[in-house]
Amino acid sequence: MTTRIALRALPCRLFAGLILFAAAVTFCGGCASTMIKSFSALPEELHAPVVAVTSFENRSGFAGQWQLGSGMADLLVPELIASRGFTVVERQHFEGLIDELQRQQSKFFRNEGKTPIGRMKNAQYLIRGVINDFSQTSGGSLSVAFRSLFFLGRGHNARVALTLTIVDIETGQILASVQSTGLVRTREAYVETDYKGVSFGGDIFFATPLGKATARAIRGGVRQIQREMPENPWRPMISAIKNGVVILNGGKDRNFREDTVYIVRLPSEPVTDPATGDILTFLPGARLGTLRVTRVDDKVAYAQVLQGSGFERGQCLSEVRQDNSPLP
Repeated sequence: MTTRIALRALPCRLFAGLILFAAAVTFCGGCASTMIKSFSALPEELHAPVVAVTSFENRSGFAGQWQLGSGMADLLVPELIASRGFTVVERQHFEGLIDELQRQQSKFFRNEGKTPIGRMKNAQYLIRGVINDFSQTSGGSLSVAFRSLFFLGRGHNARVALTLTIVDIETGQILASVQSTGLVRTREAYVETDYKGVSFGGDIFFATPLGKATARAIRGGVRQIQREMPENPWRPMISAIKNGVVILNGGKDRNFREDTVYIVRLPSEPVTDPATGDILTFLPGARLGTLRVTRVDDKVAYAQVLQGSGFERGQCLSEVRQDNSPLP
């Protein structure tokens, strides 16, 4: 990338002011070269929704050196991961994963270290995007005071506008569609950027007006997706049964406590609308018996059977109060 500074006939004092201002802008721009910022962790009582991101559709009219469709999706993925509110699975380059799994099943590969088949995560939601605008246009001067003191050229606006759509994979229903816009104003009097040779998504790209606008649009989109994504509450369940010991799906990380008693139930049954098939509510599963927690590790807890039988992996638990009534 080359940067050109347009200099006009300015008094020495104004010229010195322009240089100091340009230096300050350059310093601040360097601080903002990275896109990913820190986010708050997902509450412990919620599961992170499993999402897949598809290539964006480019409707902006931009047909330059960058492949915006796949490039914008590649920028959204690390931002979703950094938010710590999603589990992101690969779908854009999914065929490469399948090819490697199939290749490992060949007799030409050793058994040691072979990846087992059937362990890939299933996505719950699909996020697809549309690029509505990706442009840098003339926007006029910012203010009379700035024009007279520092700038003699015209102002420019870099604008990136995205639409992100959340699709429930189980039903195919569109849950939400959000719009996010990143707008950055710059001045050709102190910077006129040539994008030739700049890699999309690199540090140099994010120091440019279009790069900064892209970062703002992506971040704003992730924040809106977090607000619109359905909550997936964590529930205590049976993970396994081995030699009469019941292993639960959490430990200290899920606040399991020794001597706590749980009711074991069959999975709840959905009640659906006979006309539309939509789920109206869930009926609690039949009660099978009770367990008492005997040991708690970091990620799992162990329990013994107090009463009942027929316990299996995936059955739900509800904690019993001291008055022997289950917690809601």
